[in-house]
Amino acid sequence: MADDPFYKAHWQDIEPERMSAYKGGFAWDEAASALYAGADIHAGQAIADFGCGPGKVAAALAGLVGETGYVYAIDIKEAFLKIARENAVAAGVADWVTTHQSDGATLPFDDGTLDRVTARNTIMYVDDPVETLGEFRRVLRPGGLAHAIDGDWYMMVAEPVAHDLWRDFVRAASHACRNADMGRQLYGAFREAGFEDIQVKIFANPDVTGRLLGMVRNMARYALESGTLDAAAIDRVIAQVEQGLADGRYFLVSPQFVVTGRAPD
Repeated sequence: MADDPFYKAHWQDIEPERMSAYKGGFAWDEAASALYAGADIHAGQAIADFGCGPGKVAAALAGLVGETGYVYAIDIKEAFLKIARENAVAAGVADWVTTHQSDGATLPFDDGTLDRVTARNTIMYVDDPVETLGEFRRVLRPGGLAHAIDGDWYMMVAEPVAHDLWRDFVRAASHACRNADMGRQLYGAFREAGFEDIQVKIFANPDVTGRLLGMVRNMARYALESGTLDAAAIDRVIAQVEQGLADGRYFLVSPQFVVTGRAPD
């Protein structure tokens, strides 16, 4: 909506190039499987995937729960939900996947009806993380698990960009998130939302092949839109990471915080 803050609005108004990248990305692979291992997903469970994007993860989760389970794919953007439905059909799991539009303030489920709620790189964009996690707890059955994966932009490392320039770049780009350092906040937010037996893992797989360049280019767009860093500095960051990739010096780490909490009995 027109009055939404940028951290919400840029998910509603996605330019074609970025939308194409999102549609082609988010594949379920060995790395993704490792991130979701703590959610303990198995056949017969009812799962909500919050912030499902193009729905490739939701389709993979549907494959894990099977025909006796169910997956509810949730996103703020209807265009993502349309793609998620297409991906569910392509994966042969459309009979037990449905899509739902929500920004996280309220979820369209009754109390105590789900076994799992998952969210990846999504909690950093909601208005109130504790409120959203409280919704997760509300819709979970006693003993059900919430499983959130989020980054922490201020803990990213990028070579060969100079430290001060990279810090300024991240600060300028961070207005695209409600909480760009959500990763480090997840544990406390889970506690405040009333979860128990909270488990934390941190994954920091280095990128030396350019896998994360798309994310850096998105950050450049956000930094430019913020108006807090001049375009020449932003261009310098992109030029340096691209040159680093070309000459073998490129090295980028973006830690993922993985937090799992149990709904009280």
